[in-house]
Amino acid sequence: MIDVTPFNHCVCKRVVKSHGLCEGQFSFAEKGKKIKLIPRSGEQVASIVLDGCVFQDDRLKCDGLFLFIGHNQKAAILVELKGAWDIPHAFEQLSYVKRHRSQYQSFVKNLCEAGPGQLREKAFIVSNGILSKTEKEKLENQYGIRVAAILTCENVSSVPDLRQHL
Repeated sequence: MIDVTPFNHCVCKRVVKSHGLCEGQFSFAEKGKKIKLIPRSGEQVASIVLDGCVFQDDRLKCDGLFLFIGHNQKAAILVELKGAWDIPHAFEQLSYVKRHRSQYQSFVKNLCEAGPGQLREKAFIVSNGILSKTEKEKLENQYGIRVAAILTCENVSSVPDLRQHL
């Protein structure tokens, strides 16, 4: 079981649209950008709204967090949904959450203690913008965070599933 206490109210629900970022139980959507992580049999996923729920202050924050447990693997996946013009800011937001937000660190600690399997921490940006490999590496070095991928999602394209990145 994925422990999200005391932020159970920030978890996306199947039927009720509990937060503006939630697009069902296993996906986030904002301004045409969408991302999902659909569990398979025997797996667990919690989709947690960070911006405006877990984090309600003016400090840097990213949009959401997927917590995943399945088949001897665990993952904490930070997500920022961002317009093309502001991708550098997404790196800053993701880095800040990973390094300076105690709530995120508590989620990771709880996930580590949730049974067997190695924990991986990942970060993704969903945007209609594109960065060259050189630009991406420069931003990763500048902000001290590795972004696994910058995924594209437009209203007309299919929604990226993070399953292929586990």
